[in-house]
Amino acid sequence: MPKKNQARQIAEPASEAEGKPADSVPQAKEAPGKDPHFVTALARGLEILRCFNAERQDLGATEIAQLTGLPQPTVWRLCKTLSLLGYLVPGRTPDRLQVGAGVLMLGHAAITHGGLPTAALVPMKEFAKQLGISVTLGERHNNDMVIIQRIAAPSILHLKMHIGSSLELGDSSMGWAWLAAQPEDIRQQAIKGLRKHYGARWPEISGKLDEAFEEYARYGYVHNFAKSHRDVNAIGVPVMAPYGNRTLALTCGGAKSSFPPSMLIKECAPAMIELARKIAPLLLLKPENG
Repeated sequence: MPKKNQARQIAEPASEAEGKPADSVPQAKEAPGKDPHFVTALARGLEILRCFNAERQDLGATEIAQLTGLPQPTVWRLCKTLSLLGYLVPGRTPDRLQVGAGVLMLGHAAITHGGLPTAALVPMKEFAKQLGISVTLGERHNNDMVIIQRIAAPSILHLKMHIGSSLELGDSSMGWAWLAAQPEDIRQQAIKGLRKHYGARWPEISGKLDEAFEEYARYGYVHNFAKSHRDVNAIGVPVMAPYGNRTLALTCGGAKSSFPPSMLIKECAPAMIELARKIAPLLLLKPENG
């Protein structure tokens, strides 16, 4: 185990939990299961907002049309509506757009929901300090796991993993842990979406999922030892609300040269399971005021 007072400076990969963050290209889609209450226009507007991320901060209508698969006239109308509502604002040039303060307000509401990210800070900091490893908490959104809290160990140089960034649901220890903890019907529904999302890569992803589900059933955690990124090892565990109405997931890991499988299995996995137990009751916290 890394000593707490050891002066280490480890430059980790862009994502300590399996490499590069997910960068899914959103696609406009019809109602899930053809739900009669599904409003397609609203869904398309939200898909436009999802086009913007850390790598795509400034977009034109043509780029948005390509990303969503929507006709350009439809994109123009939806962008105009989102601009009037303050969710999109002018970009670097008059013909380009970027997200506005309205989106920030929605994001703030999400990360402060129930006070969970703030409440989880204390046990996550204790974990990171004790083991000298970064730990990340995330929640599923479509085919991604979105980071809602993260603690980077003080001795580790942290790169590109921030609250609001994401990892792949189908190709990260965090995503595998979330899927493994789901009831069969919810898991199969998610897998159906992943099969379509990954296309030709699905056989590879499916094999990884099968291994992860078997491991979780045996040990209560999943591992990703250089399976998604050749230089990264990681462990994942689910965080389940006491009444089963919400599931998050934790992951910890880093450069395999610093965090070998033996260390992650013997020291981190039991501590991660205990950390998940501490965080689980926090999922029932009431929203904070102010």
